[in-house]
Amino acid sequence: MNSSNDVNITNPSSSSYSNVREDDYSKESSNNYSISKSNVPSYTKILVPHDGKEMSDKALSHAVYLSNLSGAEIVILRIIEDVDKLGDTSVNVSQNNKAIDNQKGFEHNIQGELVNAMEQKIKKCVEAGSKNKISFEIKAGHVVDEIVKAGEEDNYDLIVMTTSHLDSWVRSLFSETRKIISNINTPVLIIH
Repeated sequence: MNSSNDVNITNPSSSSYSNVREDDYSKESSNNYSISKSNVPSYTKILVPHDGKEMSDKALSHAVYLSNLSGAEIVILRIIEDVDKLGDTSVNVSQNNKAIDNQKGFEHNIQGELVNAMEQKIKKCVEAGSKNKISFEIKAGHVVDEIVKAGEEDNYDLIVMTTSHLDSWVRSLFSETRKIISNINTPVLIIH
């Protein structure tokens, strides 16, 4: 009774077979998520939110690997929610010789331990074999808002981030990672 359009599927939890028609699958896959050369993503710009903790280094290692495969640029994003956590970091803004009718007429110089730490992260990535451009951005604001805004405005192809809250489904519902995923269209790779 098998027609040419029937497919046998094995259920790994039992030894029984069930017949499923291919037409049933075509209804589900009618959107543009099919596997094809035109739908395989290519990464040119990867965002890695980094909170300065060792767990974020794990995400950065994965980003380096993906960057080496794809040729993508990596941008490390450090978000400061509390200005008191800036330590000895200072921001100096000065006027340059250009017209000051917009922000292009100003020079920004950031110095201190936070900048040194971010530069050290880039050096470690290069020592680990990174072959492509790596830069960092420091922003002040709420973590979720700044990552969502960066993902939407800066045309990232992928966000690689960590979470330590996936050990419990209750905590994962309220994690910042979950809030980011719920509010962004950019693909997110979560490292745990």
